[in-house]
Amino acid sequence: MLILALDSSTKTGAVSLCQNERIIAEYNLNLKMTHSQRLMPQVVRVMEEAQVELNELDGIAVGVGPGSFTGIRIGVATAKSLAQVVEIPIVSVSTLEVLANSLVHTDKYICPVIDARRERVYTGIYKENVDGLKKQVLSERMIPVTDLVQKIGRDFNEETIFVGEATDNYGTIIKGELGKQAQFLPSIYNIIRGGVLGRIGSIKLKAGEDDDLFKVNPNYLKRSQAEIDWERRLENR
Repeated sequence: MLILALDSSTKTGAVSLCQNERIIAEYNLNLKMTHSQRLMPQVVRVMEEAQVELNELDGIAVGVGPGSFTGIRIGVATAKSLAQVVEIPIVSVSTLEVLANSLVHTDKYICPVIDARRERVYTGIYKENVDGLKKQVLSERMIPVTDLVQKIGRDFNEETIFVGEATDNYGTIIKGELGKQAQFLPSIYNIIRGGVLGRIGSIKLKAGEDDDLFKVNPNYLKRSQAEIDWERRLENR
C-alpha cells in the first residue's frame, strides 16, 4: 500500500511517501514561510524524486490538528482535493498522535504539547502500544499549562515524556512543577515528521479505518477568534 502523508498544522510542513510502513521519501520543512507557499511544492518534489505518479497512490493520510487554524485548513483542503481527484481513501490523524508515535520504543507516559498561546497547550496523554500505535489514555484538550502539570502530578504518578515545540516555551513551568517526573528529549523529536504520519496512516488504512472524504475536517479543539468576535457582536446587539 503506497501512502502519501501530509501535515501543516504547525510551523513544520511534513510530507512523506510510505510503502507498507516503509519510508520511501520524507520532506520536513520547519520554516516561517506560509504553508500556502510551500506545501504543494513539497508534495510535488517528493513525488518527483520518488518517481511516483498520483494514480499510483493507494491512500492519503492527513494531519488534522490541533494547531494553527490556517495551517490545518491548508493541509486538509490539499489532502481532500488530491484524494477526490485520484479517488483513493483518506484517513485523518491527530497531530498530537503523530508527536506521540515518534516515540515507539518506550512504555512511559507521553504527553505531546502544541502551543495554544496565553500559556495554554493542546495536549493529550499516550502510553503503551496497541496494534502498533500508542494508546490515548487522556483525551485531547486545550488546557492551561499549569492545570496540565497539576493533573499529571495528581493522576499520573510516573515519569512522563513531554514532546512538541511547546516544550521550548513552557519547559521551565513543567519542570518546576513536576521535577524529575517530567522528561524531555532532543529538539528533533519535537517537530511533526512526515514519516511518522505515513506509518500511522498505513496502519489505519490497512485496518480499514479510512474516513468519509466529506467528513474529514480540521480538529481545532477551540473556536477561532473570528467566531468568538462574531458571537460577542451578536450578544451586544
